[in-house]
Amino acid sequence: MNLEKTNLIKYNKDIYINKKYYKRLKSCNYKYILLFVIVILLIIIVKLSIQVGKLKAINIKNRIFYEQNLKKIINNNNKKEKIIYIKKKDKEDMNLLQLYIENRTEYYIKGRQKLMKNVKMNYNDSYIKTFQDKVNWLLVHDSPENKYKFVDKILLRNYSKKILGKDICVPLIKIYNNVNEINLSELPNKFVLKCNHGSRMNIICKNKSEFNLTKAKLKLEKWMKINYGLENYEYQYNYVKKKIFSEIFLMDNITDYKFYCFNGIPKIIKVQSKYYKKNIKMYHYYDLNWNITDIETKSQNNFKLPNSINFKKPKHLNKMIKYAKIFSKDFIFVRVDLYEFNDTIYLSELTFSPANLRSPFKNEKQRIYLGSLLDLSKINNISNI
Repeated sequence: MNLEKTNLIKYNKDIYINKKYYKRLKSCNYKYILLFVIVILLIIIVKLSIQVGKLKAINIKNRIFYEQNLKKIINNNNKKEKIIYIKKKDKEDMNLLQLYIENRTEYYIKGRQKLMKNVKMNYNDSYIKTFQDKVNWLLVHDSPENKYKFVDKILLRNYSKKILGKDICVPLIKIYNNVNEINLSELPNKFVLKCNHGSRMNIICKNKSEFNLTKAKLKLEKWMKINYGLENYEYQYNYVKKKIFSEIFLMDNITDYKFYCFNGIPKIIKVQSKYYKKNIKMYHYYDLNWNITDIETKSQNNFKLPNSINFKKPKHLNKMIKYAKIFSKDFIFVRVDLYEFNDTIYLSELTFSPANLRSPFKNEKQRIYLGSLLDLSKINNISNI
């Protein structure tokens, strides 16, 4: 048969088909193939989503298990119990936990090295020169088990009364052992809910009538399950008894004055505006005479302002410097964070590891200079402070 003179096309060995229908049939086959591929891809995506969900659930379960059983594992000499726990954790974390049980100092050294992979860290005394290295060394060796009372945002008020004769922290409203004790009717229209055992655990209420207490409680419950010291390798937080507290709300975008104190002497002030944009903070480092310095830190959400833009000098700067000296006199290094609001100075917190030391100073000369201001030989016994 001469197919060129007909309107037929050979479909297979024995069948001829009209050209018009052949094109439709071919197009239809492609559509079915494409549909089949899409269905397979959807099945794969659904299976992956289920698997990811399971992994998240396992991680949460392990974390809760870890929190509930850590003290039992450390205090119990039963080897079988330790072996059961090993099966529930991945190998790397379990090696660290074993170190925690056997050698706390080595645990925190290894943990901080794991946490800060891109940051140089020396623990050999002869090589410790930079600010970063020295403060890391202090986190492990300088009585971290006694510093809990200074990083605990509730107990800090007692320290303020003892050392200054008065509590200059932001006024406290109430302390809660758990979220069920929070009674919205007892709180003013504006307030802040916080956890006392870590950083960035704050919920601000600007209008009580619009405040979602249920959502706030879920956040607080999540934070209360966090062992901040173990997760961030900051030993000083390990002994804080976790609580929730409420305090008065001062204002939005309040300026932080962070005094870096070396062996009891304030040297530089980091002035920072909170949330200039969402999750972005702008800052300058000043000397004590309110001159802008060229000090700069590496951070994703912290940006140095141009030198042409200056923060307003606080009205009570000299008094703030005096307070920073008083609060830092017992420590080799501490950062004293203060606010100035309505002609009143407030103590925000004492920090022994600014940003967990993951935002190092950019300039090597500055790192060495600031490190030279720290004399590690002057470690004090702070257990009785």
